[in-house]
Amino acid sequence: MIARLLSFVSRFELILANASLAALVLVLAAQIFFRYVLHIGLSWSEEISRFVFVWFVYISASLAAQRGSHIRVTLFARLLPVPDRFVFLLADLVWVIFNAFVVAAGVMLVTRTLKYPVYSTSLFIPLAYIYLVIPLAHALMILRILERQWRAWRYGEPLIANEAVQASEDAA
Repeated sequence: MIARLLSFVSRFELILANASLAALVLVLAAQIFFRYVLHIGLSWSEEISRFVFVWFVYISASLAAQRGSHIRVTLFARLLPVPDRFVFLLADLVWVIFNAFVVAAGVMLVTRTLKYPVYSTSLFIPLAYIYLVIPLAHALMILRILERQWRAWRYGEPLIANEAVQASEDAA
């Protein structure tokens, strides 16, 4: 049951990230075409591209957390006399707490902008829909961090992407 839910969430994240990237590319290409070929400016393209980019970045951060490719400084962890897995567990705990605060603040932001609507300048889209990505992505990151830690402790999977590949290359 949990594996199916995680699989569904993974597909959802991947589809949303890919759709956001495709929309960003299409809108920017249309903006360039209209501006430089037709000499007509699109008033909505910059706003849409900004909103889609924000969604793409947040959802991609969750995907990076799932795959263990999120930015992580490992130099200091390797210098400590404590095993890496304990240092990364502590670091991930801090990361989960930070994400929980961002989820709470994001929910307050979304509810406030739903109660007192603020609209985008050219499209008049309620900004609550744009801000919704903040608590959503950080909640997904919490899920992904916990999932990664569980797999590391349960199955011995590396916490950092390509860490096992790097270790085998170093040994050779």
